[in-house]
Amino acid sequence: MSILITGGTGSLGSFLAREMVKRNYQDIILFDYNPDYERISDILNKVKVAAGNITDWTDVVSVMKEHGVREVFHLAALLSTEIKEKPFSGFKVNVEGTVNILEASRILGVKKLIFVSSISTFGPGLPEPVKETYRQQPTNLYGITKLVGELWCLYYWQEYNIDTRILRFPRIVNPGRRGKGVALFPSLMIEKAAIGEYYEIEVSEEYKVPIIYIKDAVDVLISLYETRQIKSRVYNINGLLPTAKEILETVKKYVPGARLKFSKKPIVPHLTIPLRYDDSKAKNELGWRIGYTLDKMIEDFINEVQQR
Repeated sequence: MSILITGGTGSLGSFLAREMVKRNYQDIILFDYNPDYERISDILNKVKVAAGNITDWTDVVSVMKEHGVREVFHLAALLSTEIKEKPFSGFKVNVEGTVNILEASRILGVKKLIFVSSISTFGPGLPEPVKETYRQQPTNLYGITKLVGELWCLYYWQEYNIDTRILRFPRIVNPGRRGKGVALFPSLMIEKAAIGEYYEIEVSEEYKVPIIYIKDAVDVLISLYETRQIKSRVYNINGLLPTAKEILETVKKYVPGARLKFSKKPIVPHLTIPLRYDDSKAKNELGWRIGYTLDKMIEDFINEVQQR
């Protein structure tokens, strides 16, 4: 019985695969459009890599059938900045790709599917902390595509009895983030400091956004996967909420000479999501707890960068 991870050599997929290997899971298949073998060089002999396009129905069915896939972590997605620049590509990957995975799962007898969603499925103006059942009216394309993916997952559970499970994450902070845009500033602040590069922080000192360290994200993903009988289909995950200044000050504790400074003309991003979320269901039903405080996250992040 194989476990498929879509987006398997991406930032989240590679950390998830590494942790699953560490926990002695076997037959892990990493499905990716353009596999990044460097990211997974340390586990390459313990996983299988399948190149393919999630938007291509033939590729999806072929990979899942060839490897006898019975469980799926569906992580593949274009992120907010990419979708804003290429809306149709965002639809193809995030919506059509998700439908391809679900329909192939139905045909081929997949038993369980974990879908990575986002707190971006909520719009502004909701009472905080936001519960799973609150109205979802996303105001950005990434949130829209993730909400559509959630609805398709819930339909395939209700109609075809596929055990679909959904996690809504805040912004994930991790080494090796690629791309551009203000959304990456927490990760870039830490990574640039760790490798001794200069970085100008685009937001103001007091700007804050919900974040979670990638190792916490992986931990709760595996907890959701390993829980035999879940009581809920969808779980919010509440992360840390530091200001940009607090991140900077903490980074400088570990890299005193960090060449980071705030822009004299900071961008003021339009806040499209609430800041605080009720994750009591995840705590009570999955045993979820934040393992990485801001200090611990930044220390570990720096170690990861310098080791790799």
